[in-house]
Amino acid sequence: MSNARQSFARLVGTRRNSSPRDIAAWLVAPFILVVIIPANEKIASNAVFFAAHSVSPLAWIVVLAIFLVGLWLLLIAILTLVRRRTRPQTFDVVASLLMFATTWFLAGNLGSRLLSASSPLIGPVIGLVVAALLTQLSRRIMMGTVLVVFAAIAAVFPVVMGLTIGSDASAAELAFEETTSRPNIVWVISDELQYPLAFDEQGKVRKELPNLAQLQESSTTYTHAYAAANYTDYAVPSQLTGISDVAGAGAARMAKVRSGIGIVPSLAAKYSVVMESPIYHFECDTTECASAGSDRDSNIGIRYLNFAKDAAAVAGRSALAPPFATAFPSLDGKWRDFWSGGDEFGDNAEGNSVKKVIAGINRARAEDPASSLFAFWHSIRTHAPWSVDREGREIYPARLPVVEGAHMVGSDADGLYSSPELQSMERRLYANSAVDFDRQLGELLETLKANGLFDNTMIIITADHGAGITVAGDRRMGDTEQQRWTEVAHVPLMVKAPNQTMSKVVAKPRSTGQIAQSVIDTARATTAKELVLSPNLGQDLPSGPVFTTIAFGGVLTPWVYSAAPEPSPWTPEDLAPPDQNHPFAIGIDLGLLDRPVPAGWVKVFDATIEVLPGESDQQLLVVERATSACPAGQHVGLVTENGVVIGSVLWEQGRQATGPRTRGWAIVPRAAGYAVWCSN
Repeated sequence: MSNARQSFARLVGTRRNSSPRDIAAWLVAPFILVVIIPANEKIASNAVFFAAHSVSPLAWIVVLAIFLVGLWLLLIAILTLVRRRTRPQTFDVVASLLMFATTWFLAGNLGSRLLSASSPLIGPVIGLVVAALLTQLSRRIMMGTVLVVFAAIAAVFPVVMGLTIGSDASAAELAFEETTSRPNIVWVISDELQYPLAFDEQGKVRKELPNLAQLQESSTTYTHAYAAANYTDYAVPSQLTGISDVAGAGAARMAKVRSGIGIVPSLAAKYSVVMESPIYHFECDTTECASAGSDRDSNIGIRYLNFAKDAAAVAGRSALAPPFATAFPSLDGKWRDFWSGGDEFGDNAEGNSVKKVIAGINRARAEDPASSLFAFWHSIRTHAPWSVDREGREIYPARLPVVEGAHMVGSDADGLYSSPELQSMERRLYANSAVDFDRQLGELLETLKANGLFDNTMIIITADHGAGITVAGDRRMGDTEQQRWTEVAHVPLMVKAPNQTMSKVVAKPRSTGQIAQSVIDTARATTAKELVLSPNLGQDLPSGPVFTTIAFGGVLTPWVYSAAPEPSPWTPEDLAPPDQNHPFAIGIDLGLLDRPVPAGWVKVFDATIEVLPGESDQQLLVVERATSACPAGQHVGLVTENGVVIGSVLWEQGRQATGPRTRGWAIVPRAAGYAVWCSN
């Protein structure tokens, strides 16, 4: 061991820097440069990221400083302990190896990120050279403290600039006309609510949605309205900022747009703002604006812990190269809860949120009854996973994946379906969510009427984008171009103008990016600087709506509306199941229900049945059986309680049923025990 230390000393020379404080700084500085700064560039200007966690940028600077100082002190303590308990040569070896390993990892990742993926070995080789150089410098020169101070300043700079410059706020700078009667505005976005689910082929709201249907009697219905994009974090900011062509705006502008809330902050100059959303928050900073609706976590410790976890996810994805980056969750389509399943919103995001909106409206009216009201309600009840019955009670926990290997009910890990019956099950769940959204909308409308606000209020009902029940592509992309337009791009849009009493229909194509200018006009305001928003809903777009699909990696693909046919995928049975007690009895003769199993069916004795808990009288079963237990290609089986048929089980097909075990899905009335059957 002594000879090894002597050989090490002869190879690299005598250590001149033996200060634990300075060596620790040498270790922290590369971490700041390679990890903290790239993450901060993504986080710093993103007002939505901070607001979604109810954490201010100033608080983030403090948290970041505490973390870096804590890391520095921890390294100082370790190095001091090693120095005091070992010989100088051992301390030299430990400190040098620690510096070398750390900088090799960091520099190697940086090189791999910056260089072509086709040359994966170049990054580690460059990292090795850089690590050797920095390790030798750290042994010979005491300048680590200076480096860490400059690195920390560079890390904080983007946050400071974000505080002074902000995100894309140009659309939010409004000049208001002086008036004593400014209309109220209520803007509702039902997430992933497709047009054909809410409207029939004649443009009438379906009878299953009575509150929306009643509102249609005094509203303008835009029967050909299209979303701006297929992901929430592009589509909603585009609505709030007046962008109809996301691809035309470009990735750089959209990065800024996605970090803000468009016209909302400027509306607060004349409006009491209520903002209820799983990702958007707005807190007024003046006494003239009665802000309400933010669901700040009452536990500050949990709030900051979740913020730190999500900041770490951003750092890992931003700073590291594969395979290390893949250990961190994807950031696509989210503002928070990166470590949870559930697409944009994490697990079990609040779907029954109308009471928060109503509480916000009541608070706003109490605090400033003379002020006009602007309420923004972004409901995720209609966002997958669709998990409730028609009374809004949870059938199964709203988590993704539903079970291992199944992203959604009846789907595979990619959310794709292998039989028409499984698609039907998911459509019925989707319809349930729309029915419950309509119930919540009814509560909101009744509140407006009870408060005397309904008549002189602009009410907007729309969606960010729709969703398809797909067999080959993501539900937000569609299997075909026709499905993309029909079920994903085509969205509901109804607007009740202040004091409107008669229904009206506009069949010409419109974009949800035109809503913002309509809101500005209703608020009797104009943009205070040169900025071109999409024209209001009363005008045609120059070249028709553009629906932009966003693929992974941020690739923006525009699809210009071309008036192609858009047939509805909905059947009467999926919209309104014929047996209300057994709404998911799919693919069987309903005459079998509540009767003993008829001849020709065989009980599957080796089946395992997982019962997912919920609040509803309907219960989700995930069934597994030997593939050979049922005839090949059989789509549907029976579910029984004590030998009496209570529903059907839908077997996965094709690529999902080629192994020794096959999975099935059933939603049936709650019972004490279940059995499944296949036909001979």
